[in-house]
Amino acid sequence: MERFRMKGKIAAGMLLGLVISCLATTVILLVLAFVMLKLQPDTGVIETAILVTYAISCFFGGLYCGRRAEHKKFIWGTLLGVLYFLLLFLISGMGDRAVQSGLAQSLTALAICAGGGMLGGMLAR
Repeated sequence: MERFRMKGKIAAGMLLGLVISCLATTVILLVLAFVMLKLQPDTGVIETAILVTYAISCFFGGLYCGRRAEHKKFIWGTLLGVLYFLLLFLISGMGDRAVQSGLAQSLTALAICAGGGMLGGMLAR
């Protein structure tokens, strides 16, 4: 019975970590949209800012999951980053057009999401 309770705690922590990551993404993208409106930066700057947004969002989610976990916090943060990437991948696939990003861009985004979540998990106390 204790084992099921522990799995439920982990699943609830992951779900709440994903919610925190999505809320952080929403806030950061709203600020980024305002900055883009005022400054009109180049496409390369915008793409970099979006990748930084992914990293920061996964960091906050990994930080939360790491605080909830008792052992191997970096693994839980990494898992959160991977789940966040999968959520982004599914959402981007639901658009009108097919997923246009190539394999290299997808792997880069996966590495950034996993790395941000792992760093958040490692720094959690």
